[in-house]
Amino acid sequence: MALRVIQVGVGGFGTGWTKRVHQPAQAVKDAGGTEMAAMVDVNEAVLKQRAQELGLSESCCFTDLDKALATVRADAVLNVTPPAAHKAVTLKAFEARLHVLTEKPLSDSMRDAKVQVAASKKHRRILMVSQNYRFRRWARTIRQILVEKRVGEASNAVVRFAKAPNFPGSFRLKMDFPLVVDMSIHHFDLMRYILGAEPQTVYARSWNPPWSWFAGDPCCMATFGMSNGVNVLYDGSWVTRTRETGWDGEWRVECSEGVIELRGDKVFMARFGQPEQEVPLVSLPAENQDYSLVEFLACLADGREPETSGRDNLASLAMVFATLDSIRSGRLKHVKV
Repeated sequence: MALRVIQVGVGGFGTGWTKRVHQPAQAVKDAGGTEMAAMVDVNEAVLKQRAQELGLSESCCFTDLDKALATVRADAVLNVTPPAAHKAVTLKAFEARLHVLTEKPLSDSMRDAKVQVAASKKHRRILMVSQNYRFRRWARTIRQILVEKRVGEASNAVVRFAKAPNFPGSFRLKMDFPLVVDMSIHHFDLMRYILGAEPQTVYARSWNPPWSWFAGDPCCMATFGMSNGVNVLYDGSWVTRTRETGWDGEWRVECSEGVIELRGDKVFMARFGQPEQEVPLVSLPAENQDYSLVEFLACLADGREPETSGRDNLASLAMVFATLDSIRSGRLKHVKV
Protein backbone atom coordinates (compact mmCIF):
# COMPACT_ATOMS: atom_id res chain seq x y z
CA MET A 1 0.00 0.00 0.00
CA ALA A 2 1.35 3.42 -0.98
CA LEU A 3 2.48 5.87 1.69
CA ARG A 4 -0.20 8.51 2.26
CA VAL A 5 1.45 11.93 2.51
CA ILE A 6 0.26 15.31 3.76
CA GLN A 7 2.36 17.94 2.01
CA VAL A 8 2.65 21.23 3.89
CA GLY A 9 3.73 24.04 1.59
CA VAL A 10 2.79 23.57 -2.08
CA GLY A 11 3.81 26.89 -3.62
CA GLY A 12 7.21 27.74 -5.07
CA PHE A 13 9.64 24.88 -4.48
CA GLY A 14 6.75 22.75 -3.20
CA THR A 15 5.40 22.47 -6.74
CA GLY A 16 8.04 19.91 -7.71
CA TRP A 17 7.26 17.84 -4.62
CA THR A 18 3.50 17.72 -5.30
CA LYS A 19 4.15 16.13 -8.69
CA ARG A 20 6.62 13.65 -7.24
CA VAL A 21 4.26 12.56 -4.46
CA HIS A 22 1.14 12.34 -6.64
CA GLN A 23 2.87 10.80 -9.67
CA PRO A 24 5.93 9.03 -8.24
CA ALA A 25 8.81 7.84 -10.38
CA GLN A 26 9.15 4.13 -11.03
CA ALA A 27 11.92 3.76 -8.44
CA VAL A 28 9.61 5.31 -5.84
CA LYS A 29 6.81 2.95 -6.88
CA ASP A 30 9.20 0.02 -6.56
CA ALA A 31 9.98 1.13 -2.98
CA GLY A 32 6.30 1.19 -2.06
CA GLY A 33 4.98 4.33 -3.71
CA THR A 34 3.34 7.49 -2.43
CA GLU A 35 -0.02 9.20 -2.79
CA MET A 36 -1.24 12.63 -1.81
CA ALA A 37 -3.53 12.42 1.22
CA ALA A 38 -3.80 16.21 1.61
CA MET A 39 -2.15 19.48 0.68
CA VAL A 40 -1.77 22.34 3.16
CA ASP A 41 -0.87 25.94 2.37
CA VAL A 42 -1.85 29.37 3.69
CA ASN A 43 -2.54 30.52 0.12
CA GLU A 44 -5.93 29.23 -1.03
CA ALA A 45 -5.32 30.24 -4.65
CA VAL A 46 -2.12 28.18 -4.76
CA LEU A 47 -3.92 25.20 -3.24
CA LYS A 48 -6.66 25.39 -5.85
CA GLN A 49 -4.12 25.69 -8.66
CA ARG A 50 -2.13 22.65 -7.46
CA ALA A 51 -5.33 20.59 -7.13
CA GLN A 52 -6.33 21.47 -10.70
CA GLU A 53 -2.87 20.67 -12.04
CA LEU A 54 -2.86 17.25 -10.37
CA GLY A 55 -6.50 16.43 -10.99
CA LEU A 56 -7.22 16.24 -7.25
CA SER A 57 -10.41 17.19 -5.46
CA GLU A 58 -10.34 20.47 -3.57
CA SER A 59 -11.59 18.46 -0.59
CA CYS A 60 -7.98 17.40 -0.01
CA CYS A 61 -6.89 21.05 0.29
CA PHE A 62 -6.49 22.73 3.68
CA THR A 63 -5.23 26.09 4.91
CA ASP A 64 -4.76 24.67 8.42
CA LEU A 65 -2.55 21.68 9.28
CA ASP A 66 -4.52 20.82 12.41
CA LYS A 67 -7.68 20.41 10.35
CA ALA A 68 -5.88 18.27 7.78
CA LEU A 69 -4.48 16.00 10.50
CA ALA A 70 -7.94 15.62 12.03
CA THR A 71 -9.66 14.98 8.69
CA VAL A 72 -7.55 12.67 6.55
CA ARG A 73 -5.79 9.36 7.13
CA ALA A 74 -2.07 9.74 6.54
CA ASP A 75 1.27 8.09 7.27
CA ALA A 76 3.71 10.97 6.88
CA VAL A 77 4.11 14.71 6.51
CA LEU A 78 6.27 16.30 3.83
CA ASN A 79 7.41 19.62 5.29
CA VAL A 80 8.15 22.16 2.53
CA THR A 81 7.60 25.31 4.58
CA PRO A 82 10.20 28.07 5.17
CA PRO A 83 12.87 27.06 7.74
CA ALA A 84 11.37 29.17 10.54
CA ALA A 85 8.13 27.16 10.30
CA HIS A 86 9.72 23.70 10.23
CA LYS A 87 9.60 23.06 13.98
CA ALA A 88 5.89 23.82 14.42
CA VAL A 89 4.88 21.63 11.47
CA THR A 90 7.17 18.75 12.42
CA LEU A 91 6.10 18.68 16.07
CA LYS A 92 2.42 18.60 15.10
CA ALA A 93 3.15 15.68 12.75
CA PHE A 94 4.93 13.73 15.49
CA GLU A 95 2.11 14.38 17.94
CA ALA A 96 -0.24 12.88 15.34
CA ARG A 97 2.10 9.82 15.13
CA LEU A 98 3.23 10.62 11.58
CA HIS A 99 6.73 10.37 10.18
CA VAL A 100 8.36 13.47 8.65
CA LEU A 101 10.41 14.14 5.54
CA THR A 102 11.47 17.79 5.65
CA GLU A 103 13.17 20.16 3.28
CA LYS A 104 16.52 21.58 4.28
CA PRO A 105 17.62 23.36 6.35
CA LEU A 106 16.15 21.47 9.27
CA SER A 107 15.59 24.78 11.09
CA ASP A 108 16.69 28.38 11.25
CA SER A 109 18.27 27.74 14.67
CA MET A 110 20.26 24.92 16.25
CA ARG A 111 17.99 24.98 19.28
CA ASP A 112 14.84 24.34 17.22
CA ALA A 113 16.64 21.71 15.15
CA LYS A 114 17.60 19.81 18.31
CA VAL A 115 14.00 20.08 19.58
CA GLN A 116 12.81 18.32 16.42
CA VAL A 117 15.44 15.59 16.72
CA ALA A 118 14.51 15.02 20.36
CA ALA A 119 10.81 14.85 19.46
CA SER A 120 11.59 12.28 16.77
CA LYS A 121 13.24 10.07 19.39
CA LYS A 122 10.49 10.65 21.96
CA HIS A 123 7.66 9.73 19.57
CA ARG A 124 9.68 7.02 17.80
CA ARG A 125 8.99 8.59 14.43
CA ILE A 126 11.41 9.00 11.55
CA LEU A 127 12.74 12.50 10.83
CA MET A 128 14.58 12.73 7.53
CA VAL A 129 16.04 15.83 5.89
CA SER A 130 15.99 15.89 2.09
CA GLN A 131 19.67 16.62 1.51
CA ASN A 132 19.11 15.53 -2.06
CA TYR A 133 22.49 16.67 -3.36
CA ARG A 134 24.00 13.63 -1.64
CA PHE A 135 21.72 11.51 -3.76
CA ARG A 136 23.37 12.32 -7.05
CA ARG A 137 25.50 9.93 -9.05
CA TRP A 138 28.52 12.24 -9.21
CA ALA A 139 28.65 12.61 -5.42
CA ARG A 140 28.42 8.85 -4.92
CA THR A 141 31.15 8.40 -7.53
CA ILE A 142 33.67 10.78 -5.92
CA ARG A 143 32.96 9.26 -2.51
CA GLN A 144 33.68 5.79 -3.95
CA ILE A 145 36.96 6.95 -5.52
CA LEU A 146 38.11 8.32 -2.16
CA VAL A 147 36.98 5.28 -0.18
CA GLU A 148 38.87 3.01 -2.59
CA LYS A 149 41.90 5.38 -2.45
CA ARG A 150 42.27 5.31 -6.23
CA VAL A 151 44.27 8.54 -6.07
CA GLY A 152 45.53 8.12 -2.52
CA GLU A 153 44.54 10.14 0.52
CA ALA A 154 42.66 13.43 0.23
CA SER A 155 44.59 16.52 1.35
CA ASN A 156 42.52 19.57 0.41
CA ALA A 157 39.49 20.52 -1.65
CA VAL A 158 38.06 23.59 -3.36
CA VAL A 159 34.33 24.07 -3.94
CA ARG A 160 33.28 26.92 -6.24
CA PHE A 161 29.57 27.75 -6.49
CA ALA A 162 28.31 30.60 -8.68
CA LYS A 163 24.68 31.21 -9.65
CA ALA A 164 22.42 34.23 -10.14
CA PRO A 165 18.83 33.23 -9.22
CA ASN A 166 16.24 36.01 -8.94
CA PHE A 167 13.72 34.27 -6.61
CA PRO A 168 10.89 36.76 -7.33
CA GLY A 169 8.83 37.37 -4.19
CA SER A 170 10.82 34.81 -2.18
CA PHE A 171 11.64 35.06 1.52
CA ARG A 172 15.27 34.50 0.48
CA LEU A 173 15.50 38.06 -0.84
CA LYS A 174 15.00 39.44 2.67
CA MET A 175 17.29 37.09 4.61
CA ASP A 176 20.46 38.44 6.25
CA PHE A 177 22.61 35.61 4.88
CA PRO A 178 20.57 33.95 2.11
CA LEU A 179 23.38 31.96 0.51
CA VAL A 180 24.80 30.50 3.71
CA VAL A 181 21.49 29.78 5.44
CA ASP A 182 19.39 28.55 2.52
CA MET A 183 21.84 27.14 -0.04
CA SER A 184 25.30 26.43 1.33
CA ILE A 185 24.09 23.64 3.60
CA HIS A 186 23.83 21.49 0.45
CA HIS A 187 27.54 21.96 -0.20
CA PHE A 188 28.47 21.71 3.49
CA ASP A 189 26.59 18.42 3.79
CA LEU A 190 28.35 17.18 0.65
CA MET A 191 31.73 17.98 2.22
CA ARG A 192 30.90 15.70 5.15
CA TYR A 193 29.60 12.94 2.90
CA ILE A 194 32.22 13.00 0.13
CA LEU A 195 35.22 13.36 2.46
CA GLY A 196 33.84 10.97 5.09
CA ALA A 197 34.78 13.43 7.82
CA GLU A 198 33.23 15.84 10.29
CA PRO A 199 33.88 19.60 10.42
CA GLN A 200 36.04 20.96 13.21
CA THR A 201 36.78 24.62 12.44
CA VAL A 202 35.69 27.38 10.06
CA TYR A 203 36.88 30.86 9.16
CA ALA A 204 34.49 32.83 6.93
CA ARG A 205 33.60 36.20 5.44
CA SER A 206 30.46 37.30 3.57
CA TRP A 207 29.49 40.40 1.58
CA ASN A 208 26.82 42.00 -0.60
CA PRO A 209 28.11 43.45 -3.91
CA PRO A 210 26.71 46.79 -5.14
CA TRP A 211 24.82 45.11 -8.00
CA SER A 212 23.09 42.58 -5.73
CA TRP A 213 19.29 42.24 -5.64
CA PHE A 214 19.40 40.64 -2.16
CA ALA A 215 18.91 42.59 1.08
CA GLY A 216 21.48 40.42 2.88
CA ASP A 217 24.84 38.91 1.93
CA PRO A 218 24.63 36.55 -1.10
CA CYS A 219 28.39 35.88 -1.22
CA CYS A 220 30.67 33.94 1.12
CA MET A 221 34.15 32.50 1.29
CA ALA A 222 34.94 30.00 4.04
CA THR A 223 37.74 27.62 4.96
CA PHE A 224 36.85 24.43 6.86
CA GLY A 225 39.17 22.14 8.77
CA MET A 226 37.83 18.58 8.73
CA SER A 227 38.40 15.78 11.25
CA ASN A 228 40.57 13.77 8.83
CA GLY A 229 42.95 16.70 8.30
CA VAL A 230 41.47 17.78 4.96
CA ASN A 231 41.10 21.53 4.43
CA VAL A 232 38.23 22.79 2.26
CA LEU A 233 37.93 26.22 0.62
CA TYR A 234 34.35 27.25 -0.17
CA ASP A 235 33.75 30.10 -2.63
CA GLY A 236 30.03 30.81 -3.07
CA SER A 237 27.95 33.47 -4.81
CA TRP A 238 24.27 33.93 -5.66
CA VAL A 239 24.90 37.09 -7.71
CA THR A 240 27.65 36.08 -10.13
CA ARG A 241 27.81 38.11 -13.34
CA THR A 242 29.34 35.45 -15.57
CA ARG A 243 30.27 31.75 -15.92
CA GLU A 244 27.70 30.20 -13.65
CA THR A 245 28.33 26.75 -12.23
CA GLY A 246 25.65 24.13 -11.83
CA TRP A 247 23.77 23.94 -8.52
CA ASP A 248 26.27 21.31 -7.37
CA GLY A 249 29.15 23.72 -7.90
CA GLU A 250 32.56 22.76 -9.22
CA TRP A 251 34.71 20.49 -7.03
CA ARG A 252 38.42 19.76 -6.99
CA VAL A 253 39.88 17.31 -4.48
CA GLU A 254 43.67 17.17 -4.27
CA CYS A 255 45.02 13.79 -3.16
CA SER A 256 48.41 12.25 -2.47
CA GLU A 257 48.50 10.47 -5.83
CA GLY A 258 46.37 12.68 -8.05
CA VAL A 259 43.27 14.82 -8.29
CA ILE A 260 39.50 14.41 -8.67
CA GLU A 261 37.30 17.05 -10.29
CA LEU A 262 33.60 17.62 -10.87
CA ARG A 263 33.02 19.76 -13.97
CA GLY A 264 29.41 20.16 -14.97
CA ASP A 265 27.88 16.78 -14.27
CA LYS A 266 31.01 14.79 -15.12
CA VAL A 267 33.71 13.41 -12.83
CA PHE A 268 37.35 13.40 -13.92
CA MET A 269 40.33 11.75 -12.26
CA ALA A 270 44.04 12.18 -12.95
CA ARG A 271 46.79 10.16 -11.31
CA PHE A 272 50.21 11.77 -11.01
CA GLY A 273 52.11 11.43 -14.29
CA GLN A 274 49.10 9.99 -16.15
CA PRO A 275 46.52 11.57 -18.48
CA GLU A 276 43.17 12.67 -17.11
CA GLN A 277 40.24 10.29 -17.55
CA GLU A 278 36.50 10.66 -17.20
CA VAL A 279 35.14 8.33 -14.52
CA PRO A 280 31.91 6.40 -15.25
CA LEU A 281 29.25 7.40 -12.73
CA VAL A 282 27.93 4.80 -10.31
CA SER A 283 24.44 3.42 -10.84
CA LEU A 284 21.52 4.57 -8.66
CA PRO A 285 17.83 3.60 -8.78
CA ALA A 286 16.95 7.33 -8.70
CA GLU A 287 18.49 10.71 -7.98
CA ASN A 288 17.70 13.94 -6.14
CA GLN A 289 14.26 14.22 -4.48
CA ASP A 290 13.17 10.92 -6.04
CA TYR A 291 15.99 9.21 -4.16
CA SER A 292 14.96 11.06 -1.01
CA LEU A 293 11.54 9.45 -1.32
CA VAL A 294 13.09 6.05 -2.05
CA GLU A 295 15.31 6.33 1.05
CA PHE A 296 12.39 7.56 3.19
CA LEU A 297 10.19 4.64 2.11
CA ALA A 298 13.01 2.13 2.64
CA CYS A 299 13.64 3.41 6.15
CA LEU A 300 9.96 3.11 7.04
CA ALA A 301 9.90 -0.44 5.69
CA ASP A 302 13.14 -1.48 7.41
CA GLY A 303 12.73 0.50 10.63
CA ARG A 304 16.18 2.05 10.24
CA GLU A 305 17.53 5.58 10.53
CA PRO A 306 17.81 7.51 7.23
CA GLU A 307 21.23 8.37 5.88
CA THR A 308 20.25 12.03 6.17
CA SER A 309 18.31 11.77 9.41
CA GLY A 310 17.62 14.80 11.56
CA ARG A 311 20.24 13.55 14.01
CA ASP A 312 22.92 13.26 11.32
CA ASN A 313 21.91 16.56 9.77
CA LEU A 314 22.71 18.47 12.96
CA ALA A 315 26.39 18.34 11.98
CA SER A 316 25.68 19.91 8.58
CA LEU A 317 23.49 22.56 10.18
CA ALA A 318 26.22 23.25 12.75
CA MET A 319 28.50 24.16 9.84
CA VAL A 320 26.01 26.83 8.80
CA PHE A 321 25.77 28.43 12.23
CA ALA A 322 29.51 28.22 12.89
CA THR A 323 30.04 29.95 9.54
CA LEU A 324 27.63 32.72 10.57
CA ASP A 325 29.43 33.06 13.92
CA SER A 326 32.74 33.42 12.12
CA ILE A 327 31.32 36.01 9.71
CA ARG A 328 29.89 38.10 12.55
CA SER A 329 32.95 37.86 14.79
CA GLY A 330 35.68 37.90 12.15
CA ARG A 331 37.34 34.98 13.95
CA LEU A 332 38.03 31.28 13.48
CA LYS A 333 35.22 29.26 15.07
CA HIS A 334 34.92 25.65 16.22
CA VAL A 335 32.01 23.72 14.73
CA LYS A 336 29.94 22.33 17.57
CA VAL A 337 26.77 20.24 17.39
